[in-house]
Amino acid sequence: MPIIKNFAKLPIWLQFVLNILILYGLWEIFYKFLRDYYLVDYFYEQVIYFLSRLQLKLSGFLLTLFGYKVKIYCKVITINGSNGVLLDRGCLGRNVLGVFLGFIFAFPSMLKKKFWISVIGVVVFIILNVLRITALTIIDYCCPRYLDINHHYIFTIIVYSAIIVMWALWLRSLRESKQPPEP
Repeated sequence: MPIIKNFAKLPIWLQFVLNILILYGLWEIFYKFLRDYYLVDYFYEQVIYFLSRLQLKLSGFLLTLFGYKVKIYCKVITINGSNGVLLDRGCLGRNVLGVFLGFIFAFPSMLKKKFWISVIGVVVFIILNVLRITALTIIDYCCPRYLDINHHYIFTIIVYSAIIVMWALWLRSLRESKQPPEP
């Protein structure tokens, strides 16, 4: 196919930009059109439900390890005597994770390397989110006046910093794998 052969001859930065545009288009098609189909929407909702329950249960487990009495009601986790923290769809970090994975899959490199950094990135991101939910629940219990600043600013900075560090390490590993070994 001449288009694919010519695409590989483009500068890496242009391949990356074109891949980002294609992935963004697919993302938009999914959210605007494909979610209208029952099976696609059902599968999507099941994944969201699974991720919510997983993160709430892991956060609850950590909180009980710290000695707190925890209750989970639907999408709310609470320490006895507090208002609780709502794990809404936006709190799952779908969009942030989408940006992370989009960057990985848009960058021209071997699929095998993309797969492993994606798996590692998703696991790290879920762990960070569980720690975030756990910390927010403790903050809600002990000092709720600091909940908003931690939720909207502090933890956002931490998560985005972690993503940037993972990107940088991945890009460094790609660069180092292309260099010839020293004698």
